[in-house]
Amino acid sequence: MIRAVAASGVLAVVAVGLACPAWADDRLDGQYTFINGPITNTWSITTQCNSEVTCGGTISTSTGLLEQITRVNGGPWIVERSDVSNGRVCPDGSTGPADLMYSFDPATLVGAVSFRSAPGVCGDPDWSSGQNPVSLVPL
Repeated sequence: MIRAVAASGVLAVVAVGLACPAWADDRLDGQYTFINGPITNTWSITTQCNSEVTCGGTISTSTGLLEQITRVNGGPWIVERSDVSNGRVCPDGSTGPADLMYSFDPATLVGAVSFRSAPGVCGDPDWSSGQNPVSLVPL
């Protein structure tokens, strides 16, 4: 009888452990150093995920940026910014407006920032786009 009670207790603990939401580990929370070439700053990130592992939250940075961050099941973490006044660095070192999308692999936190700028920015006659490597490092 004692063995049966002990065995049922072990099974109950295992069942409760298996019932815990695995998606809780998919969140991205804490302080990170954002690295974009020679530029670094601190990002504070808070997220929540649902049972389908769709996640969302906010980032606030040491430079005053406050934006949304999202992730769908199996995808990267994404931060999108529209019409950023200095989003594109021109060949001569000047800057121009661009839409930016930051994308990070959830396992490595390595990714890219992509830009898209309108005709005329940096003297380009057409729409222009490009990418630079970026990463997040936990503090």
